[in-house]
Formats: sequence, structure tokens, C-alpha cells
Amino acid sequence: MLTSTTSTYLLKIYEMKEREKKITPKTLAEEMGVSRPTAFEFIKKLENEGYVEKSGREYLLTSSGVEESLRIIRHHRVIETLLYEAGVNLDKACKIATQMQCILDDGSVESICKFLGYPKQCPHGRPIPEVVSNEY
Repeated sequence: MLTSTTSTYLLKIYEMKEREKKITPKTLAEEMGVSRPTAFEFIKKLENEGYVEKSGREYLLTSSGVEESLRIIRHHRVIETLLYEAGVNLDKACKIATQMQCILDDGSVESICKFLGYPKQCPHGRPIPEVVSNEY
């Protein structure tokens, strides 16, 4: 199970990739609001865990990094949808989903998704990624 900090870094790197922004310790530090050494240290941690790899002067998500990022996004958006459908304010639902996205296991998220009728998008209108793993 990922820590909240690890999931935050992975999601930021995934988001930067989506915006076609180069991922370096400097750009990641700017995006995360941390020092360059802190960002570098965390990139090395993600590299050691197999989520990122160095390519020239930048870092890229590995297939495991992409898969894990999509899993976290799926968890967040399914939880957020459940809370919103239950009447929780959207901003609050998003904040709670951020806290819970690393706590719930895949099976629980899939049960929630089934309960909701397999929604295709979250209340913000963003797509909910399909299941990326068969470990349920």
C-alpha cells in the first residue's frame, strides 16, 4: 500500500506527463512546492521502487508507475462519486477522497463501483479509468 506522499508525487508526475511537461527534480520541486533536494530524494525513492526511470535529463513513469497512477486516480474518482451521490458537497467529497484513495483496497473500490452502477466519470466530469489490474 502506498503512502499518501508517494501517491501525491506519482499523481503529480502523471499530471505533468499529461501536460507534456518535462519531469526533472527542478520542475517537480516547483510543482510540488518543495525544495529541489527534497524532490530529487523522492524521485530516487520512486526510481528504486520501480515507478520512474531516468531517460536522458528527465524522468518518466515506468509501466508500473502509470498503472499505479491510474489505480490511484480510479480510487479517488470512485470514492468522490460515492460521497457526492450521498449528498456530500463536491469540494468536501474531493478532499475526503484524497485522504481515502490510498486507504481502501482495490476490492473495496470495485464493490463501491459496482454499487454505483460502474460510473464512467466523476462528478467533475473527468473519466474514471478502467480497472488496470486483475488482483481482486
